[in-house]
Amino acid sequence: MKDRPSKTIILGMLFLSAGLWPVLAFSHTASNLYHQAVAAIHNKNLQQADSLLQQAIKEFPAFPEAHHLLGMVQYQRTQDPSQAIPALKQAVKLNPNFAQAQYDLGLLFLNQEHMKEAQHAIQQALTIYPGFWEARLTLAKFHDQRGETDQAITEYQMVLTQQPFASDALYHLAYQFMQNNNSPQAQELLERLTKHDPQHAEGWYLLGRLAEQQQRLNQAIEAYHHVLQNDPNHAEAHYNLGFLYQQQNEPQKAIEHFQQVTQLNPADAEAYFNLGVILVTQKQLDHAEEAYNKGLELQPDSMEGQFNVGAFYEFHKEDLEQAKNHYKKYLSLGGTDQRIQELMD
Repeated sequence: MKDRPSKTIILGMLFLSAGLWPVLAFSHTASNLYHQAVAAIHNKNLQQADSLLQQAIKEFPAFPEAHHLLGMVQYQRTQDPSQAIPALKQAVKLNPNFAQAQYDLGLLFLNQEHMKEAQHAIQQALTIYPGFWEARLTLAKFHDQRGETDQAITEYQMVLTQQPFASDALYHLAYQFMQNNNSPQAQELLERLTKHDPQHAEGWYLLGRLAEQQQRLNQAIEAYHHVLQNDPNHAEAHYNLGFLYQQQNEPQKAIEHFQQVTQLNPADAEAYFNLGVILVTQKQLDHAEEAYNKGLELQPDSMEGQFNVGAFYEFHKEDLEQAKNHYKKYLSLGGTDQRIQELMD
């Protein structure tokens, strides 16, 4: 079976939405320019928004919201954190209690892999506003990525006390519990996740893995089909379904899923080897030979692959010389099958 590593941890993404920015109470030319910039953002005119914010700051340099929004606009325009960080630094300098600006600054530092600065800024945001669950989720992922499991689990749990259906927190916490063999907790979290967010393919995938570990194979198959309903190109779900259908003696379904894997991931040698095994049982020897050879082309040092291909040539193609070539490689890789050793003497 194929396990899937924890879903890639995206520590934070900066999204620019006009609805996020505050409406300023004071009457000032700078305020009018700021509101015009917000309208320009709403109309997806970032260049105009940039110009308007620059004017607002010129009119009123001590305008933290304008500096913050300018930084966000500059990041969206350039995708270069170094272009945006100075404006966000100025925003938090002008208003150290500006939690959103602290958080966004932390995300930009993360983007640059400046981890110490990122952690400090995100923790500052949480100190200012302890209920800022998005910042806490990012901090949890930060600990997760660094292998600081206990801290990550604590932060994920705190996120869920504030936001019980936060999909990322449910998913990553369930994954951590699975890694720590806490299946009941993982099961509860994943059921909550997939009930609240039935399109969460990775949540269904973990449910499938958990069901397999507990030998609940029908439930695993059902979960993997939910994965494919939401993500038809999920290679690991196809692979695991192929393996399960192979176990349940449904070769045609197994073949279909392993073929999907080879199309989605042509470098997956194991899928070719498994496909070869099943094709042999279906007397499709030419297709099996093709699959086996492709697997060995990708992974020539596979001891199991060399053994299986040797057996294929010995017993199905009745080509002993070709079989011995593969058996010789099998033994050189550390194979210890006594019959093969005697055959090669």
